[in-house]
Amino acid sequence: MFELPYLEICAEIFDKRFKNRVLHKVDIQQEKCLNVSILELRESLVGNELKKIWREGLSLRFQFKNYAVLELSLSDSAQLHVIEQNSDYADSDLLNLYFSSGQMLSVRDTQELSRFRLKPVHESVPDVFSKEMTSEYLIELLSSTEEEIKSILVDQGLIRGIGEAYADEILWYAEISPFSIASKIPLDKVKILHKTIKYVLLDAIKETRKLNALKFDKVDPDLLMIHNADRKNSPTGKTIKVKIWNDTTTYYTDEQMLYK
Repeated sequence: MFELPYLEICAEIFDKRFKNRVLHKVDIQQEKCLNVSILELRESLVGNELKKIWREGLSLRFQFKNYAVLELSLSDSAQLHVIEQNSDYADSDLLNLYFSSGQMLSVRDTQELSRFRLKPVHESVPDVFSKEMTSEYLIELLSSTEEEIKSILVDQGLIRGIGEAYADEILWYAEISPFSIASKIPLDKVKILHKTIKYVLLDAIKETRKLNALKFDKVDPDLLMIHNADRKNSPTGKTIKVKIWNDTTTYYTDEQMLYK
């Protein structure tokens, strides 16, 4: 899964490069990755100017002049590239978008797990940066469940935009164990958690912006203080522990309070 800071910066880069450019051609290797036929995709998008690119949850959305929207939901095996249209390197890419600038946006995914949706449905679940993502929303959400807090944070059906890596970062900064039962977390700590979510993600976006986002894969590990296999200790010197369960890898320290 692509993490939010990387997606934010990619959206910025693509918007600068492709905004107001006409989509001349679209190629896709596997129709199973689409929610419509390849023919419908081409009829909806080809020949139209791209007007806006933004991050929505953990996806990228491309809006064209005719108001058609294409959503890219990228898997862990995916890579994004901007290349020249005469490049032979893109022949086997899963998705290629050819623009009038002479460049193309390519999605490479050897496992073919990425999904592309034309006219994605409007989500009622709040994005992590939306005005609906209030402390009141988080308090009500957590008070009504016996699930572990990390499971809640990464559930895109509850909050859109927090991935596995930054959930660990957020919970460490908030001093809450990822294994805490959500409803057992005190009210004052939930309010701190709400502020920490935005603080950690906004800081990560700022730091990611200093890098060339298209030169690294999903997230630069150097930006992660806790969810990082190369680090043995937290910024405060405590041992970073790792737990793997149900295909989820969680990094944490004993500094984080466990609420049960």
